Amino acid sequence: MGQVAVVMKIMPEDMGKFAQLKKDAVEALKPYKMEEQPVAFGIVALSLTFVVEDGVGGSDLLEAKANKLSNVASVEIVSVDRL
Repeated sequence: MGQVAVVMKIMPEDMGKFAQLKKDAVEALKPYKMEEQPVAFGIVALSLTFVVEDGVGGSDLLEAKANKLSNVASVEIVSVDRL
């Protein structure tokens, strides 16, 4: 088994609480990399990159943890690539 890079996009429910969402995501999910992605009309998505072990359900576990954060409208796994 090897490692995989998982890229996840989180859409916030309320842009007024976006800073708190970023803080909560860093504390709870511990991403390798985090970026803000402008979507439209002042809406910004959070793009998180993780490096996890292949074959242990890493992306499913990450998605479940992200859905439990407050101020999350949706969570999407954008890509999973082997390193």
